[in-house]
Amino acid sequence: MRKFLRNAVAALGVLLATAAAFNMSAFALTNPATFSPRMFPNQQTHYLRFTVNYNSCPLPATAGSCNFKVGALPYNAFVVRGYIQVPTAFNSTTTDTINIGTASGGAQLVSAQSTHTAIAGTALTIVAANLGIAATGNGIAATGNDGGFDVWVNMAYTGASAATQGQAIVILEYFAPNDGSCLQNVPFGGTAGAC
Repeated sequence: MRKFLRNAVAALGVLLATAAAFNMSAFALTNPATFSPRMFPNQQTHYLRFTVNYNSCPLPATAGSCNFKVGALPYNAFVVRGYIQVPTAFNSTTTDTINIGTASGGAQLVSAQSTHTAIAGTALTIVAANLGIAATGNGIAATGNDGGFDVWVNMAYTGASAATQGQAIVILEYFAPNDGSCLQNVPFGGTAGAC
């Protein structure tokens, strides 16, 4: 019996490891990446934490911009705060900025923030008109490929050459729509009322 139990536990471990590897490989195969909105069932502050590097997306040779997905917010996520730290300044010729939005190239959540100089941890200003659920629900069509709203970073610079170094750490805080009155899992293109 003990041998049977050992073999059963070992088989279960192999099965779980295989399932985890399959889920990670499926996640890695989407381009651009698809992110499921994170929402825990208990009442707590949720957050997205991500790093923006000078080479996170391909910038043009001279003045320009590019954007990339960093995560997703659930439908009716109540966006409350943001923070940034730039441990390594971006070093393009003239200026370097990032903005954060719920659409590719957008700035619905955070307007252009300079990353051209090193910054100790500091608060970001959430676009006042979109504080709360204004950019993440209340009748707006869901734009996230896996429900809710994808979160995009737009990097831009001016001058003759793009940065060859730079790193910014960003945190966006939100309250999840998990109080029981919110419609869960709003599909791509779907809508729901405020809650």
